[in-house]
Amino acid sequence: MLAENEISFNSPNNSIFNTVFAVIDVETTGLSPDRSRITEIGIVKVKNGEIIGEYQQLVNPEQFIPYGITRLTGITNEMVQFKPKFEEIAGEVLEFIFSDGENVILGGHNVRFDYGFLNSSLIRAGYNRLVIASLCTARLARRLSRSLPSKSLSSLRRHFKIHSRRAHRALDDAKATAIIITNFIEQLVTDFEIETTDELLGFQYRKIYENKKLPARFKKLKVILRNAPQKPGVYYMLNRSGEIIYIGKAKNLKDRLSSYFYHNVSHTSKIKKLVRYVHKLEWETTGSELSALLLESKMIKLHKPMFNRALTSFRKYPFIKIDAQREYPRVQKVYEIMPDGAKYYGPFASSFTVNNLIEAINKNFKLRKCDDRVLHPAKGRTPCMYYEFSQCGAPCNYTVTAGEYKKEVRGVDRFLTGNYETNAVKLFEQQMHTEAENMNFEKASHLRDNIADLRKVLLNIELTNSIVEMQNYIIKCRDENSKNIGEIFLMAGGKLAKTYIVDSEDPDEDFYSNLYEEINYLYFSGTLFRDYIFSGAQQKFKINEIDQVKIISNWVYRNYKPSRILKLTPKTRIDDVMKFIFK
Repeated sequence: MLAENEISFNSPNNSIFNTVFAVIDVETTGLSPDRSRITEIGIVKVKNGEIIGEYQQLVNPEQFIPYGITRLTGITNEMVQFKPKFEEIAGEVLEFIFSDGENVILGGHNVRFDYGFLNSSLIRAGYNRLVIASLCTARLARRLSRSLPSKSLSSLRRHFKIHSRRAHRALDDAKATAIIITNFIEQLVTDFEIETTDELLGFQYRKIYENKKLPARFKKLKVILRNAPQKPGVYYMLNRSGEIIYIGKAKNLKDRLSSYFYHNVSHTSKIKKLVRYVHKLEWETTGSELSALLLESKMIKLHKPMFNRALTSFRKYPFIKIDAQREYPRVQKVYEIMPDGAKYYGPFASSFTVNNLIEAINKNFKLRKCDDRVLHPAKGRTPCMYYEFSQCGAPCNYTVTAGEYKKEVRGVDRFLTGNYETNAVKLFEQQMHTEAENMNFEKASHLRDNIADLRKVLLNIELTNSIVEMQNYIIKCRDENSKNIGEIFLMAGGKLAKTYIVDSEDPDEDFYSNLYEEINYLYFSGTLFRDYIFSGAQQKFKINEIDQVKIISNWVYRNYKPSRILKLTPKTRIDDVMKFIFK
């Protein structure tokens, strides 16, 4: 029952990927929401794994900021003296939190602290108390990062390798917490099969200790698990009739399978239901986690187990698409790569980077913005307002020729890939320095993140563009559980041609010779080489091959290191390839 001064915004049981997480952090004059006041508030909104909005504001607390607080946060009394009081910004804070609908969950690290200050401040400003679902990264860390000696925000920052320019400032802490929430949600979706907000919110309160009273059937399964290898692979859960009811992948099969039957106290209702039906376990090892992901996808499509759901991890990242197969292509933001002849750039970590890039393209290049999928130019056609604003060359009425338009498209490609006098990275760097000189440090920080995101994409762009270009590269995956080389993936023409498990840093002569011959045939002398490699010829991708590209591209984006990828060019020699593999 709600009190008269309370208003509920509790989220219904929706999909995690359709929910907005408003991650909040406040800096204050003290620890008591009743006696102390907010000096700064930062909010970062996340949806479907992406940051979709940021808000930051220094606040006049109308009381003295103690020296110890200033020393911790860097916020001085002078900094907030002429800033707005909370009652002046309360409306815009609420508007920002709920501008994408009421399906919102409040996030934070030790979120009760920030939630308490927000509500106390709202009530003093004459607003109702919020009753909104909340998600705490400290609680999640105690359940998902149990090996970490500390569950503090700074400890989690180091664990997830999150760089922040300033600790104990509201927006920087909110942004770090938002990234941590995204990582935890990904882990919960992958390892715990959590799909809904109810399951997510409930997980943070689940008991941490193990259940000692195991059913007799679990004890039999635990005996089977003694033989489970500590290697990556795919596992199969079967019911009493021998029917496969669930297929999953694991970096470490023994640890992953054991988690179902040892730590079952923390399971969701879905996992509890699943393990009630499990009577037999089978598995097959792979050379790497990437192979396990590919095999899992293939087996799920083949067997269609009742407890599986479709893979969604690669859908979280946006791409820039130029439908270059058309005479007058457009620039778009998309979330799927398809075998449609278009050119794709990405995946990017944030929609912010994509939006800023498209805005920069629109200002610097005169490509069309109209919604027509296929443009049919006609003489005498009246051009739209973008032509009047010098943001379009008006190919719709032949003001610009097809040849001139293609030249503009090539300019956009060079702008995005760094092969242009004023490319995207240089443009963002110039804007960042300008904002910093003008003391707009938040905008400068935001541009710095754009630059880091773009640079990472530039390293990975040949993989995503393999959809429409004949790309040839080799991926090397080390086995995390042993000291051997692991597995290599030979990609030819953008497709997975072959994999090899290299189980020794000093392979025998036969293995080395066979691998040498395969690579020589594939990339340097065979029929495939003569017909396709570096020739610009294109092949059509089947749906299962598109899924492969999505899985591989997403994995490389998350795990990229220069030592793991070798891009082949006409100048690459076979000795360079062998040295890369066995380095």
